Amino acid sequence: TFANVTLESDKYVCVRETSPQNQLVIVDLSNPSSPQRRPISADSAIMNPKSQIIALKAKVEGVGGDNLQVFNLGTKQKLKAIQFTENVVFWKWYDEDHLGLVTATSVYHWNIRDEDSKPEKV
Repeated sequence: TFANVTLESDKYVCVRETSPQNQLVIVDLSNPSSPQRRPISADSAIMNPKSQIIALKAKVEGVGGDNLQVFNLGTKQKLKAIQFTENVVFWKWYDEDHLGLVTATSVYHWNIRDEDSKPEKV
């Protein structure tokens, strides 16, 4: 993950634009002439390697740690949301259903398909 570009698979590229307004540009590489633009103030975004699911990470002013949210862009549904007490220093989709999250002291796995699951420390 770069500050402004993520390449999680051979299917999507995410570009975080900060000027003139914060927005996320999602390029489906099978149709690069029609990028999707969404107003998002997240610090980082990663697309699911197989489907139109995006994970967003942002700092909330006055709150420690990172706020993580997962959305299905096809159905426009929020799938998951959690406020971490720590900063996530690295994250990655390790398959189409799970995010790996690394903090300074721990590693977590988060199943995004199970409605009730929270990140599990491993």
